[in-house]
Amino acid sequence: MKFPRRAGILLHITSLPGSCGIGDLGEEAGRFADFLVEARLKLWQILPLNPIGPGNCPYFSPSAFAGNPLLISPERLVEEGLLDGADLPAPDKFTAGKIDYRKVIRIKSRLIDRARKNFEAVAGEDERRAFNSFCEKNAFWLDDYALFTALKGHYKGASWFKWPGPVAGRDPAALEELSGRLSGKINETKVSQYLFFRQWSRLRRYANGRGIKIVGDIPFFVNHDSSDVWASPELFLIEKSGRRTALSGVPPPRGGGASQIWGNPLYDWEEMADRGFEWWRSRFAAILDLVDIVRVDHFSGFYACWHIPTGARSSKKGKWVRGPGADLFDLLQRELGSLPIIAEALEPQIEKPVDRLMEEFAFPGVRELQFGLEGVKACIHSLQNIPQNCVLYPGVHDNNTSIGWFRSFRAKERRRILNFLGVEAKEINWGMIRAVFSSIADTAIIPLQDALGLGSSARMNIPGRAKGQWEWRFKQGDLTDSLAARLANLVSKTGR
Repeated sequence: MKFPRRAGILLHITSLPGSCGIGDLGEEAGRFADFLVEARLKLWQILPLNPIGPGNCPYFSPSAFAGNPLLISPERLVEEGLLDGADLPAPDKFTAGKIDYRKVIRIKSRLIDRARKNFEAVAGEDERRAFNSFCEKNAFWLDDYALFTALKGHYKGASWFKWPGPVAGRDPAALEELSGRLSGKINETKVSQYLFFRQWSRLRRYANGRGIKIVGDIPFFVNHDSSDVWASPELFLIEKSGRRTALSGVPPPRGGGASQIWGNPLYDWEEMADRGFEWWRSRFAAILDLVDIVRVDHFSGFYACWHIPTGARSSKKGKWVRGPGADLFDLLQRELGSLPIIAEALEPQIEKPVDRLMEEFAFPGVRELQFGLEGVKACIHSLQNIPQNCVLYPGVHDNNTSIGWFRSFRAKERRRILNFLGVEAKEINWGMIRAVFSSIADTAIIPLQDALGLGSSARMNIPGRAKGQWEWRFKQGDLTDSLAARLANLVSKTGR
């Protein structure tokens, strides 16, 4: 799907300021949409909305379908009559500009549980009808996820493949008995999901009403310890015990480099095809019901995945195994119409066949200017090689900020980069923003950290590092009128 020439900002919901220690779907989210309008930007790109997993990572979620209840706005719950203003914690309980997940989880879980109890006690007939309709519409994932979450608590956080055999293996009698005992916890999850999606729908309507399109994110892989794998183990390459029969990852780079074994379960594409790709059809339908455009992380996996034998110490011992390729996207197009997909596909070993798959459906790929400016040898990320049908970033959530990236080089490399961009060192972030906006790429998206001129301390994520990630937030007062005016002027000059 070809996109018009436009620009936007990458900012996850968690990175918004707010009163409860983490960005949420309340007033500050609406204010950010207003800022985008003032800056003449048309796109707001977020990261996955799913519940976080280990290391606070939204790409390692316990559900591919559920929403993150930590993003529920307590202030909105007060407006809805589900909390009292006195229930809200004092803002000084939290550190500005950073998320303390342990504290946030403790406080927000208590608030959401209180709202859930109030909902059950005071919800009127129309509200209950809306809740029941939500549960029925989403039963295909919600029932399993709610039970999975309750069982997680019951077994003190143990992974599902360490639960008692009948429960891990989904014996109907065992599940029926536990569902009765845990009915309160099950309903708690269903209500929190209802509240999350209600607030998300309100925010999206507001953003769309102001001319802002939301760019969402769908991870290719799922967490081994997730309700998706527990509920449908036959769709993955795992044994009945839950043991993976192959591991995901990528082969080491040519010329040597770090071995990457990710460990996510791999898909059983034959079984998926026999079922008409029902799981993926539901997943794409669900995300496209929430956002206007979807960035597909690790899109290459639909063409082929690197399968590593279990027990291998290096990703070198593996093989490429083909995925569904065009068969899946032909089916999705027939059912869902034109697919507004951005394909993140950066595996060099299978670049050409993946490019052909993307070209067949006109899916724009991802390019990152930081990679294009590293060294003198041209690559697919170099400005002279950027295609029109792509999305160009200075860097993404896994990259350093542009200032942090620039400061990592020696003086000689810094001078080369500055000369190429035609800026002074103090303006390196704006030099990169201008290069991205001025490029031929139809879509230009910049991380908010670059617009704010922040260094490495504002980095969102360092891949492979478990602690201290996904914590950055911008502060009240950062979004100034002068910043909006500077961005708006650049949008005008570059025809976006």
